[in-house]
Amino acid sequence: MNRLKEKLLRGEKALGTHIQLNDNITTEIIGSLGFDYLWIDTEHTTISLAQVEQHLLAARSVGVSAIVRVPSNDPIKIKPILEMGPDGVIIPMVNSYEEAMRAVQSCLYPPRGYRGYGPRRASFYGTIPMEEYIRNIENNIMRIIQIEHIDAVRDLKRIVTIDEIDAYIIGPMDLSASVGKLGQLDDPEVCALFDEIIETIHAAGKPVGVSNGFVPDEIIAEWRDRGVDMISLASETDFIINQAKLLMESMKRVMLQ
Repeated sequence: MNRLKEKLLRGEKALGTHIQLNDNITTEIIGSLGFDYLWIDTEHTTISLAQVEQHLLAARSVGVSAIVRVPSNDPIKIKPILEMGPDGVIIPMVNSYEEAMRAVQSCLYPPRGYRGYGPRRASFYGTIPMEEYIRNIENNIMRIIQIEHIDAVRDLKRIVTIDEIDAYIIGPMDLSASVGKLGQLDDPEVCALFDEIIETIHAAGKPVGVSNGFVPDEIIAEWRDRGVDMISLASETDFIINQAKLLMESMKRVMLQ
């Protein structure tokens, strides 16, 4: 059972945050707070394969869904993460129909794809019979691609015809960069791209989300009003920094007055 996938299929909103540090204790702590999912990032961090597995175990211990962003759209990079049994994989920078097909086929066994057979934790180390694992795995792991380049937007109407993609994530920063406006997320051209992406994906009957840093409530409301189904914000580093700042301000206010 994939609780995150089922939640999205019911039309409910899914709320998540990012895991960027190596220590799985942060996953255990944050995962116990009520998020629908944790996004374990191996694209922009030093998280190793061994540490990914520890993060997944920590997430499971507190009953929170865990999805892993792989480093790139490369079947060799995707395969070992699939074998660990995450609730989903996020493939970054998918910019065309052909690249989207490559991402999907990396996650599927032949004849539909070219994933090699060798699950470990994903089959609970062989305690799930092979026939049962193969029968259920395609529904149990979400295949999520990121739309974060203008080329992907231009080819999105073809990309959304691929049934095996379960959800899409907008990457606002890289998307804005691809039109020469890095970080200008309120620029009319960039906002129009956000709206176009969401409209196209929803027209295909699929959920779409966004990944961003720590943002104020009004920015969260903007994404809500655009109609995103998943929202992934901030990370444990943001939580540490923000709380540390608040504490230091309190200490200075009380002790140094």
